[in-house]
Amino acid sequence: MDTLSVADGRGRRALAVSSLFFFFSFVGWAWEKLWFFIALGKNADRGFLFLPLCTVYGSALVLIRLLLRFPAVDRQYPVNLLAFLGYAAAAALIATAAELATGLLFEYAFGARLWSYRGAPYEFCGYICLPVSVAWGLLIATVMAAVWRPLENLLVRVPSAFLGTANALLWLAVALDFCLQAAAHF
Repeated sequence: MDTLSVADGRGRRALAVSSLFFFFSFVGWAWEKLWFFIALGKNADRGFLFLPLCTVYGSALVLIRLLLRFPAVDRQYPVNLLAFLGYAAAAALIATAAELATGLLFEYAFGARLWSYRGAPYEFCGYICLPVSVAWGLLIATVMAAVWRPLENLLVRVPSAFLGTANALLWLAVALDFCLQAAAHF
């Protein structure tokens, strides 16, 4: 394989991962909107951005993708179960760290408290709690194996010019949105 095709493959993979950042940031935003509507019966404003994105979801999944890759699903029982649970535990730690860092950053930098787990069992600073961390770990391991991997493999086949342009426009929109929101908080 020549250098150009290796670089092109990595570039396509990077564009696919970037696209999935936006996809899962949107899914996270939609999940939260639905959750608040069902649980509280109201259309709650979710996230920091004007855009329908909760980037903590996309950021955590990209970080997990880069650090852990994917759960091993091709091993025999019980090794596959143990590997899956190990992956889920590591994913939970990464997602929980991202959730805590994001919560603290937005509270102290912008005076914005985006969520609270106060009153939940084993919570810390209201930003993280053990039951949610365990649930996220299991959900992330499942999503990375059953959803992310097939989507990433599909997206690497999309023409780079299209994916590159779409990603550039989305990153520009997020950067502008963030700047507008940050300016509004100061």
